[in-house]
Amino acid sequence: MSDQLQKRIAIGCVSYINALPFSLGLAKIQDVILHTAPPADLIPQILKGKLRYALTSSLGSVLYPLHAFSKFGIAAYKKILSVNLYATPKFFSKGALRIGVTKESLSSQYLLNILCKYLWETPLPHTVQMTSDAILTASPEEYDGLLLIGDQALHSPHLPGFSTYDLAQGWYELTHLPFVFAAILSSTLQEKDTVQAAFAHALHQYETSPHAVFTQAQQQSQLSKKQIQEYYSLCRYRLQEDDIEGFQKFREYYGKIAQH
Repeated sequence: MSDQLQKRIAIGCVSYINALPFSLGLAKIQDVILHTAPPADLIPQILKGKLRYALTSSLGSVLYPLHAFSKFGIAAYKKILSVNLYATPKFFSKGALRIGVTKESLSSQYLLNILCKYLWETPLPHTVQMTSDAILTASPEEYDGLLLIGDQALHSPHLPGFSTYDLAQGWYELTHLPFVFAAILSSTLQEKDTVQAAFAHALHQYETSPHAVFTQAQQQSQLSKKQIQEYYSLCRYRLQEDDIEGFQKFREYYGKIAQH
């Protein structure tokens, strides 16, 4: 791998356990400087030039002039378990909706808007930014819904007073396509092949010997081995034609909502 990298390359990667099949292997490549962070923190670093490449929210290539590499990412087909809407019974019948979200939610917030408008036919929600801890203790009397993503969503499949809806499942009900939550984004196409080769190398290590990823995921999340294995079985890392089609459909829906 080091023969292909002429100089050290700074690569960003989502800090959740769903990205460990990439980040664990990337960290072992001598010529890669790996920086892990939530997706909302990685995109500004690409825009400022602090990072040239990052596996981060796919929304970045919709909102900004960033390239999305098409071979690798994190996609979900039918369900994902880590992007949860917790809704009260009045969510689908009330006029104005008040939703608590974290600052880490990027593509999932826009996905929620799309599902509200085109699947559930509810008004677009008014969002209130909260910490993850505040969401976990929020009252159904104060909020019509709560949006939580990542490892904490995996830890909290249910919240008192709310019903849980998997947004990847909602997307499938709307489109019958996978949803691409994360992609490799860059402001340049220079060294594209080299960077993709680094991701391919890391993913190959996971695919041939997943034990290290499972062990790290258990330590990081405190979830059971069974939960970890189920979760990884839902994540798609090699993007296929239907994943790309799903991402293009997301772009279309985003454009429709942005026009209003």
